[in-house]
Amino acid sequence: MATYKNIISTIGRGNKLSRCTDADGKLFSREEIVDSWKLSYQERVSRDKSEIGLRLPQFGALSAIRAHWAISNSPATIVLPTGTGKSETMYATIISERISSTLIIVPSNLLREQIFEGARNFGILPKLKMISNNVIYPTTFLYKSKVEDKDEIAVIAALEEANIVVSTPGMIKKMPANVLDKLFERVEVVIFDEAHHLAAPDWRTVKERFLGKKILQFTATPFRNDGRKVDGKIIFNYGLALAQKAGYFKPIDFYPIQEFDEKKSDEEIAKVAIQHLVEDVEQGYEHVLLARAKTHKRADELYENIYSQYKKYNPVVIHTGIPAAKRNEYLKQVKNGNSKIVVCVDMFGEGIDIPTLKIAAIHDKYKSLPITLQFIGRFARTSSNNVGNAKLITNVAMDDLKESIEELYHQDSDWNQLLNIHSHQAIDKEVELSEFIGNFEKGHVKEIDLSQLKMKISTRMFRYLSKRTFVEGWKQVLDQDRTTTLINEMDSVYIFIEEIETKVVWSDQKDIVQYDYDFFVLFFDKENGIIHINETDAGKGNRLVESMFPEALAIKGDSIYRSLDGINRLMLGTLGLKQQPSGRISFRMFAGTDIKSGINEAIASGSTKSNLFGYGYQDGGKISIGCSYKGKVWMRWVERINFWTDWCKKIGEKVMDHSIDTNNILNNSLALEVIKEFPEGVPYKILLPEIIEVSNSSTKQLYISKEQKEFPFFQTDLKNPSLVKDKLRFEFWINERKFVFEQFINEISYGFKQIEGEELIVKSGQKTVKMTEFLYENSPEISFIQSDGTIIIVQENLKTVIKPKSDIELPPDSFYAIDWNELGVDIKSESQGRERKTNSIQYATIHNIVDQTSDIIFDDDGSGEIADVVSVKIDTERQKIVFHLYHCKYSQGERPGARVSDLYEVCGQAEKSIMWNDNILEIVQRMIVRENTRQKKFDETRFEKGDLQTLYMLKKMVKSGFETEFGISIVQPGVSILELSNSMKQIILATDAYLKDTYGLRLTCYFSN
Repeated sequence: MATYKNIISTIGRGNKLSRCTDADGKLFSREEIVDSWKLSYQERVSRDKSEIGLRLPQFGALSAIRAHWAISNSPATIVLPTGTGKSETMYATIISERISSTLIIVPSNLLREQIFEGARNFGILPKLKMISNNVIYPTTFLYKSKVEDKDEIAVIAALEEANIVVSTPGMIKKMPANVLDKLFERVEVVIFDEAHHLAAPDWRTVKERFLGKKILQFTATPFRNDGRKVDGKIIFNYGLALAQKAGYFKPIDFYPIQEFDEKKSDEEIAKVAIQHLVEDVEQGYEHVLLARAKTHKRADELYENIYSQYKKYNPVVIHTGIPAAKRNEYLKQVKNGNSKIVVCVDMFGEGIDIPTLKIAAIHDKYKSLPITLQFIGRFARTSSNNVGNAKLITNVAMDDLKESIEELYHQDSDWNQLLNIHSHQAIDKEVELSEFIGNFEKGHVKEIDLSQLKMKISTRMFRYLSKRTFVEGWKQVLDQDRTTTLINEMDSVYIFIEEIETKVVWSDQKDIVQYDYDFFVLFFDKENGIIHINETDAGKGNRLVESMFPEALAIKGDSIYRSLDGINRLMLGTLGLKQQPSGRISFRMFAGTDIKSGINEAIASGSTKSNLFGYGYQDGGKISIGCSYKGKVWMRWVERINFWTDWCKKIGEKVMDHSIDTNNILNNSLALEVIKEFPEGVPYKILLPEIIEVSNSSTKQLYISKEQKEFPFFQTDLKNPSLVKDKLRFEFWINERKFVFEQFINEISYGFKQIEGEELIVKSGQKTVKMTEFLYENSPEISFIQSDGTIIIVQENLKTVIKPKSDIELPPDSFYAIDWNELGVDIKSESQGRERKTNSIQYATIHNIVDQTSDIIFDDDGSGEIADVVSVKIDTERQKIVFHLYHCKYSQGERPGARVSDLYEVCGQAEKSIMWNDNILEIVQRMIVRENTRQKKFDETRFEKGDLQTLYMLKKMVKSGFETEFGISIVQPGVSILELSNSMKQIILATDAYLKDTYGLRLTCYFSN
């Protein structure tokens, strides 16, 4: 120990000054103190457990700081995971570089005290025998309270003396101007501890004030609390994987639970956490369980309602709302192991060192990812105590918690090595991805996290009849020293990432270069004998295929267009034709409304399809697809590699299927045509663009200027389209009010006119436009049906023609005959209303047709409805949610019959509602909004079964990846199954075909006999 005395004096309300004196009580000057460091400091490095000294990450960081300062004074960031010794690195920097005045900024009062205590004695450097007894410890000033006028001179004097000043950003910001000026004048180096806080205003202000000084930023993560990278060059980054390999961290066993009922969530988390505590204690581990809450109130509730019952483990609750004396007493009990359970808020965040904290029950998420990361990392620290692996328990069904954990992987893939996930509820897709990644050579997976790797979906294909693969052939094409290889022999997937160095275009200077990466993925589909490649450099890609798969032949030409087979309602966006034989014009591109003429030309002439791109439906969902005669097939999607290999297999199978006739593909595709008048037929469906229909946002409002009232779009409805004197007339409903508009089409354009009701205005922020102008920019889509079943879709002044399928019939099991008289139903009464009319069609549907085992039965009747009735069935075991939408319509006659007019609107509603299949979260949110509106306006509920809590659970389930399924039914007692006319069959067929072609759904119909 040093031969000098250390005394602490107080300045003002709690500011402390620690100083050294000689045997006679004489104080040392700042210069004398720094001079003593020159001879009393000896650097030691611990390379194995037999040596004492700095750990390798500490020594590496110290060396990086010295190297940086040799060439630059710009701000520098040092990334050291929690538990690898940031504090000692700071102290070693100060003493070894003999910095006469350092300001250390910390985020909390607790850490401020801790750093002050450590800095004034240089932490554990004396125990590491790096400091001799002749050292004079630094004069250290703890600045923690506001400067009173009477203390100002003493504070300035303390700053004049101090070698180290410790404070928080808030206190530095509040310093009187002359005191702050003195601090700025004296300080040489500013250290920001826990630098991920630099996004906060006070931190930014302090940093800006000290720009020009040497600035060091220490953090466990290079990401700020706002998710952006910490400013300043990262001069040293010691990753979590390295820390674990070196033994500074033990793995964390992550036990995610899925409990969607918030009322049960806390109990489930505690149940699992206590179970692990019991097991660990029985195994002799000195583990402590920490339950984290977000507020004092939550901490008290968790303690009282759950953890206080486990008296055997002497549970305590600690937060700043508890008197300091009790708090310190409880903290002491946790440290000495008398209390095995502690419920807290943020007491155990940055800077707290209790090695026995090994079980973390996170009931509420942290405010930011860096704090979450740091919190979890603290539990993984190793020590000499009798402790095992850390354990993390939380409810991933809570959206924000799941996102925080997932974000750990996005920002630092080393968590793959650190976090062992023990999930009994893993989603199949995640298991498959994990198994797929597990088949790659482990040595390379450590360098690149394959679970985070995504790629644009495309392939070029090569026919390869041999089964041999010359994996090492890549070395003939790519730079071995600059290429990372990821090889999966089991699945025949080969990934190569090559670093490339190129000159910049804006300078001839030889040492200014830019670095990029070329990316190649090859997949050998042995079953179909096809090599697939996805690459950033086609030339190198070709050579890679040649070197690894000799004699492979590129697949090109017309067979590529077989990839379009089985795509329903394929709407072409672009079509390129190569003329045969080549003339002055060898290539023509068609797009938009020109596609139709391009299709006709391709079919009628000798032109060869060069490339095309379009959108359609396949396997119950929307897809995009493009293909080129040169051999490339692509989609406008970005996905993970295992998705790509599955997609490649399906594409390859179609391309090699000689039974597919490519001549029919263009014949059956859809195209836009300009029209000068509305087509013949009956308009039966009208809807605004999907983005408006499904939006639950109030950013766009409908405004009735005369009444000065605003209404969101989700309280509106478009319906009853009809042709009147060659114009399309339709109704726009806001709640129970009707406004009527007309659309006209002429030789050159189209437009809208309001013909009934107060003038409607659309407000978006500060902008306002007339509803007619809004409709011009966001034109509704109108579907017409003709007598032969042809559907013509009109939007703006463009039409798309969909021919009926001749080979389909009405499936008999889709029709249900209901005896409405027996149910006491007036078939001309549709809605049950708020009074729940028992003779209405809707009431009968709810109580006699809807599956009564559903978890939710929801009356959604009214403007902006999803359907008249929505039912939801939740299967938690299979992780599946089934929505069923029931559309009811009253009969236009006294008795059931063959009136096709009874079907137009209800079939249109069924087709329109299919858009919710792609907008699952929005449908749940729409139900929440509509229930809240009904409650607020009438103090009544829309629920026939279920409640808002169930809907909020449903949102979490959808976000957690539950599979969703839809069913759609129409209910029309006015239709007699026995009297169905051909026209009625055509519209039912058209609706059924639409549901099947797009999302693979079937229509069910509830009619009369």
